[in-house]
Amino acid sequence: MRVGIIKLSALGDIIVAMSFLPFLKQGGARVDWFVDSAFGGIVQDSPYVDNLHLIPLKAMLKQRKIKELYSTYQSLSSLAEYDLLIDMQGLIKSAILGKLIPSKVFRGFDSHSCKESLSSWFYTQKVRIAYEENILKRNAVLLNLALFDEPINAFSYSSLAKERLKSILSKSCKNVLLLIEASKPQKMYPIENFVRLCQSLKNENITFFVLYHQHKELAEELCVKTGAILLPKFSLDEVKALVHQVDAVIGGDTGITHLAWAMNRPSITLYGNTPLQRFQLKGKRNIALSGNLQANYDRRDFSIGKIDPLEIKRHLLEIL
Repeated sequence: MRVGIIKLSALGDIIVAMSFLPFLKQGGARVDWFVDSAFGGIVQDSPYVDNLHLIPLKAMLKQRKIKELYSTYQSLSSLAEYDLLIDMQGLIKSAILGKLIPSKVFRGFDSHSCKESLSSWFYTQKVRIAYEENILKRNAVLLNLALFDEPINAFSYSSLAKERLKSILSKSCKNVLLLIEASKPQKMYPIENFVRLCQSLKNENITFFVLYHQHKELAEELCVKTGAILLPKFSLDEVKALVHQVDAVIGGDTGITHLAWAMNRPSITLYGNTPLQRFQLKGKRNIALSGNLQANYDRRDFSIGKIDPLEIKRHLLEIL
């Protein structure tokens, strides 16, 4: 059975969706994945993806590259027919994209279940589940799979990325990765709280590493005050290698924290204005802490800062 999956973005959503791949492949399916080129590195090298289709959709739309859009249309419409095509994005753009791809069945959420209700018009098979349900349950229902207790690592990375990490990580102590950034400021744990956390663990045999993408000044501040090691900017390939080789990851509700869960690495995910019950990813050594158990996406909600660093410390020592 040929199955095509459309999940263009964002990083965390792709990672959570990919956690179902091993279970989908157990049924003997051949799986192709359609992703925006900006996030291709996270899917690249997965042993559970037979063919990866990189689509620079965001760049083409932003720069109005009409010729490239037409070329993409021709390329997608000429693909061999899929037995089942699944839009795991639930947006109008992903639904239109999927309509261009030949398929016997095009499945997606119905108008009451997806983020953009108009996208359901394009599907030949529609699935209903409350939008507020946990993201894992929503993905399982859409894929017609059972929920799993623990994820099977669906990710892999290059030997070059693995070699680069050898010269960075310590072999004599525990390596803990701190993620100071997120897609929204309401999801970012305050730097002063990270400082308190690191200082409370100064007598433990732990080396902290700080990864950044845009907020270099915040990352440098944390490192200066704690002695944590500032990492260079990494590619997604290198990020996968990093997460797989550290002993634990601590960060907000963001893609790389979710990657730790998906790769079976210990993690502590910190929630603020996003509902814990909808996004929590459970695991034996994956802890979720919230500053507001009644959170509902309020832009004024910076309750993530209410999470006590000492509570994080206690959980970290438990999972290491």
